[in-house]
Amino acid sequence: VTYTYNWSLRDIALSGEGNIFAIMYDGAGIDPVNDIPFSDTQLWFGHFDPDGNFIFSLAAEEPRRVEFDPLNNHLFATTESNLATFDYDPDTGNITIVDGTDIPVGTNCTDFAISPRGDRLAYICPRGNYPVEEFSVVDMSPRAYFNNDGEWFFGNSPITGTFSNDGTLFLGADNDRLYLFDVKTHLILGDFELGLLEGESVSFVRFSRDGGIIYLLIDNERYADNSKFYWMPTPNIQGSPL
Repeated sequence: VTYTYNWSLRDIALSGEGNIFAIMYDGAGIDPVNDIPFSDTQLWFGHFDPDGNFIFSLAAEEPRRVEFDPLNNHLFATTESNLATFDYDPDTGNITIVDGTDIPVGTNCTDFAISPRGDRLAYICPRGNYPVEEFSVVDMSPRAYFNNDGEWFFGNSPITGTFSNDGTLFLGADNDRLYLFDVKTHLILGDFELGLLEGESVSFVRFSRDGGIIYLLIDNERYADNSKFYWMPTPNIQGSPL
């Protein structure tokens, strides 16, 4: 008997050799081949080869995002609060969770970024990364999140962030301003007022591939037609050499 899995993708990341990591949803709730229940949320985590063949699959309760760092063979999985780091062995395809990870690093988190060298993480959460309310994003080590090098402070609840292509700048935004931070010193090098209209909120900020342009997506839940996509030349601001 041939069984068909009717799953849909929720997120996807590529490994260095072309393998695929994915978060998937399957409404059936039960693996028909092995008669094993999926998670309560009917979400699971899959690893495929470049031809789409399963290497392994795991049930997962509330995954939101999966990312991969090919330089250090780190796989990252997030929920709305937890962050987990895995070591990935490209020879065997095995993943092993790093001790001390899979822990809460915020609540209702909205964005995640890996520095180009893979030595820093930014998990952006509106109430900050610490249990007390703080408008900051912690400069995390991928293997010891709170053995950190400092934090980038926002004027209001941080929503989104990303690293520049050379890793010296951290770009972030709340619903008031756009910020450019020095990655090494964590100081604000420049900030720009957004001037959002009623009902508008920031969705994400990103750099272009060549680093010369900043992209900003604005959502408007009340007036969908007024959602906006902005871009601007990256200011001539230099971060400290790493």
